[in-house]
Amino acid sequence: MNAAFLAQWQIYRRGAPRAALSGLVSGTDSAFDADVAPGEIRVFADTNRPLVALVVEDRGLSGWRIVPVSPFCAPASVRELVVGERVFQLWNATVVSRRFAVRGWRVDALSADALAEVRGGIAAANPGRLTAGDGVQARYEREFLVGEGTLVPFAAPRAADLPRFAWLPTALKVAASVVLCLAAWCVLTMDSGRRLVRDWRDGFRGVRVGREDAVIELVDARDAPDEPEEPREVDIDFLQPAASWFGRGAGPAVSRPPRFADVRGPRIPEGIAKIHPNLAGAGYKSPAEAPMDVVFLSPAAPRADGAAPAKGGAPSYASGARPLAAAPKVSCRIGRDGLSGLCADGVLVVEGEAAEGAKATVTFDPGVIAGYRSRGVSWTLDGRRFSATYALAALPGRESEIGPASVLVTLIWPAKGGDERTPLVPVPAPSP
Repeated sequence: MNAAFLAQWQIYRRGAPRAALSGLVSGTDSAFDADVAPGEIRVFADTNRPLVALVVEDRGLSGWRIVPVSPFCAPASVRELVVGERVFQLWNATVVSRRFAVRGWRVDALSADALAEVRGGIAAANPGRLTAGDGVQARYEREFLVGEGTLVPFAAPRAADLPRFAWLPTALKVAASVVLCLAAWCVLTMDSGRRLVRDWRDGFRGVRVGREDAVIELVDARDAPDEPEEPREVDIDFLQPAASWFGRGAGPAVSRPPRFADVRGPRIPEGIAKIHPNLAGAGYKSPAEAPMDVVFLSPAAPRADGAAPAKGGAPSYASGARPLAAAPKVSCRIGRDGLSGLCADGVLVVEGEAAEGAKATVTFDPGVIAGYRSRGVSWTLDGRRFSATYALAALPGRESEIGPASVLVTLIWPAKGGDERTPLVPVPAPSP
């Protein structure tokens, strides 16, 4: 079992218990994406809690086969598959009705190759069967199981909606049943009736009818993959203020279990001032605490006089932005140009064309970068170009390793089929 999943599972178990997934009577008349197609990742509306799933197959009148998306970023076992940034619960594949499927929204789509990979792994995951026992994997599968029967709401009609003589259909049914029973008794008392029943009984052949994914079976714990014991419960005080790494005083003590410290990256240093004395009080962030920063490629609304937007204005970025025909022209460079007197070992500059709805994410290597500080985003007077600058400080003895390999810049821009991601390779800046 993945160590990252175990860490996230323990944090999840510390929260409030979540209600079992079930269907609800339609409570919204929003505009849905009614055209369902295999390969779509959709959010369904008629559930008591959000359900995100991949549509993998059209089952005709039976509905659509879906594979739910795990809320965790790491797979719990070999019965789950990681595709891109999502984890698909292959063991949780089920069939939903066509009416349930159309009442939802399309949020993303998989390529044909990725869809074939997910579809090909479903059979080996034994969908509809849960792991036996009381281990972490068994509890996780029982809690996140999606059954087609739980997604069909059974709503009883209200008394005000019943007809005035609601008892009349029931009385007619009772009367018809009595008449049929009397007729059957008369027929069976005759010799021909008894012979008819005997012939029907002798010609009976048993037929076993099964329904796919309708019965929940348990996988023997001996067949399940080996998994370590669930991590010991720890007391994590999330209300306690975060410790300051960059202030002049020591921050409050934060209780942290040893396993959590090694889930991602190296161990968090005691304080960034001990690693780089010149950074005390300089406003630097550590990549171990904040590994990613975001630069929005669209400024605040322009001023009426045509001047540049006010400094500090809120950037404009929305998931419903108009799609772009091509990726905006953005470049980045990293080096030491113009850093004299800044107490920094390097500088990263991201610049290019402004684009509504686009952004750039910057991730720093904590094995090389001890801290980074954003020096803000500057815009041209017409608001068509931007420039974002980061001052970088290296770990002792690794100043020469600050270069294109120590940062990861990704351009995210809206396209017709959804957000597209374009990696940007920083070029070395000329030496001062």
